[in-house]
Amino acid sequence: MVQNIPNLLTLSNLLMGTVAIMATFNHSFMLAVYLTGGCLIADILDGALARKLGVDGELGIQLDSLADVVSFGVLPALIVYHFPTNFLGSPFEQIGHLIFSAMIAVSAGLRLARFNVDTRPREYFWGLATPAGGILVTALGWSVFIKNDFAEHMDVLNYISWILPVFLAIAYQVALKLPGLKSPKPGLWTMIVIAVLTVVGLFVIGPIAISLGIFVYVMAGVVNLVIKWY
Repeated sequence: MVQNIPNLLTLSNLLMGTVAIMATFNHSFMLAVYLTGGCLIADILDGALARKLGVDGELGIQLDSLADVVSFGVLPALIVYHFPTNFLGSPFEQIGHLIFSAMIAVSAGLRLARFNVDTRPREYFWGLATPAGGILVTALGWSVFIKNDFAEHMDVLNYISWILPVFLAIAYQVALKLPGLKSPKPGLWTMIVIAVLTVVGLFVIGPIAISLGIFVYVMAGVVNLVIKWY
């Protein structure tokens, strides 16, 4: 029973992600935000516990990717699609929004498949991890929702809804060297500084700081290509 705890956590990630999709369709967006947070916690704990218990087998690896496709691929695609821009423009523009939103799920699926067969050391992420991309989208949607000012910023949101899927598609697939918790000190400290500034920003400017923090995290990988900081 103890050995199955990691898989149960992964299944809870899948369950919460599926319920969050239903909540998004039902316009219960804040519930989807809370459930996305739960997905992230479950995703972090399942891998950590699997390694701690020595039960990180092939089933858990495949199940984890399946859950992440739903929670951090399909769900963010639906959130972007349900931005208010969906109700504007010609039918051609609406179809374009539909396809561009779906790009997030497709690119996340490809990213996860490549991650499963990637033999490089796991000290760094090679490309943005799908949970980070999912959180970026959810935090942006959260910011839009709580400010309740769609009419004032519709033009900006319209551009974002087109640009964001392209940004994530590139960030998922380009092998940028991005730090994680297993990284050597230079990379780890880079991630910690960005995380601390993001948390401070959360209390100052709201959830948009989370999206900005993840964007800065990706840009740190771009800068590192030049200066080789970590």
